[in-house]
Amino acid sequence: MNEPEPRKRRRLVVAPAPSDPRLRSTVLNVECAEHEDVEWQWTQTAEGRVVSGYAIVPRLDKRPR
Repeated sequence: MNEPEPRKRRRLVVAPAPSDPRLRSTVLNVECAEHEDVEWQWTQTAEGRVVSGYAIVPRLDKRPR
């Protein structure tokens, strides 16, 4: 019998709010691994800015050396 793979730790990253509360974003949150981060893509409209997409990128190590 095969052993189940250990669950990889994931985290939920909430998308930033639009610049105007009347705007609605198409992205609410993104689930990524602990070694990943999210780069938000924005769209500028006459009413303000809103997150319209994302890219998952390697997480930068922020610990001092």
